[in-house]
Amino acid sequence: MSTAKKEDLGHAWIEGFAILLAVAVVSLVGAGSDYKKEGQFLKQQELAEISKVVTLRRDGREETMHKDNIKVGDIIKIVNGMDIPVDGICVEASGVLADESSLTGESDHLQKETVPKCLER
Repeated sequence: MSTAKKEDLGHAWIEGFAILLAVAVVSLVGAGSDYKKEGQFLKQQELAEISKVVTLRRDGREETMHKDNIKVGDIIKIVNGMDIPVDGICVEASGVLADESSLTGESDHLQKETVPKCLER
């Protein structure tokens, strides 16, 4: 660290001030970016929780509830892209494909049919 010469004292502070200003700008931009990313993450978490909701028929009436509350005997209404954490039987089906790669290791989608159609085969 050195001191400025007497003839340079009028503008010697500029270099230190510029460095301090640059550090402040970079810190504020980084903090703003982190805040925005956190907001996006929280919004994504909310959407993930919403996707865990299923529509099912229980005791003759339709209900919407979390996947963790599914019980034996519930009839689930399947929609495209749905992740179902249960084994089951198709009551009504039209072009239902299931990705069972986590179980079998095969990446092919398997066609699912109703019980009478499966018995015909």
